[in-house]
Amino acid sequence: MNLLRDDQPFAVHHGDCIPHMLEEMPPQSVDFSVFSPPFPSLFAYTSKAEDIGNSEDMRGEAKIHLSYFFRGLARVLKPGRAVVVHVMQIPRLKRSGEVGLHDYRGLNIRLGERAGLVYEYDWVVRKNPQAQAIRTRSRELQFAGLESDRAKQRGCLPDYLIKFRAPGENKVAIDSEGDVSRNEWIDWAECCWSDIRETNTLNVKEARSEEDTKHICPLQLDVIDRLVRLYSNPGEIVFSPFTGIGSEGYMALQRGRRFYGCELKPEYHAQALRNLAKAEQVHEANSRTLFDQEEVVA
Repeated sequence: MNLLRDDQPFAVHHGDCIPHMLEEMPPQSVDFSVFSPPFPSLFAYTSKAEDIGNSEDMRGEAKIHLSYFFRGLARVLKPGRAVVVHVMQIPRLKRSGEVGLHDYRGLNIRLGERAGLVYEYDWVVRKNPQAQAIRTRSRELQFAGLESDRAKQRGCLPDYLIKFRAPGENKVAIDSEGDVSRNEWIDWAECCWSDIRETNTLNVKEARSEEDTKHICPLQLDVIDRLVRLYSNPGEIVFSPFTGIGSEGYMALQRGRRFYGCELKPEYHAQALRNLAKAEQVHEANSRTLFDQEEVVA
């Protein structure tokens, strides 16, 4: 059974991704996966118990959820193919009397490896410390902490792009011509990506009204575009188990890939389908324009 029909550019399953990956999706059916797992934040996304974002116990419930998640992801990824997980370190909850950071990056790496994936690399994505201090109200970044007691001060928290690869031989080389130039790779091979525009997200790109659904932490479109071009060929299936409003699919479709996703929240699912339909229209329009130009040259 194929994940998508040959004439189907995208589809988004409405439901929990974990049982869907473990029991329903065809094994070894995904060419590349990129996503942000929900960060534990207490019912910020949905009120459902199966929502990983509602698991605040990083050593218990959240770890169990993610463990089953990575097993499912390893099942659906084709041999030798890549997956990139976007995470950041998570401050411990002051309301629970905790201090310091949860090693969310390390937790994802350990559970991914335990599921059979091979941890190969992670990029650091630079974040603006002033913007983060304003958004999170972190005293560890603010001047008030600097000028009262610097013992607790720390720098801003970057994003991490963790690259795993499924074991086995990749049967179809990722070598599509023109997708990644040598000059681009010179820049992208740097361990820290300092040129990512923090505000270049689908929330901003679509400029939706206040009545539309907003996604709490959409991944930057620059990051998605870069990774889709690096780790997939045109026509292949890009998968996001946490689709949200469709950021990964939005860029994948515009780059001539196909997309499959999962989304638990009804409002996000509906918005994702609208965004993906728009992206497919843009790709078709661009393809027609390119074809017309080639005919004129010929």
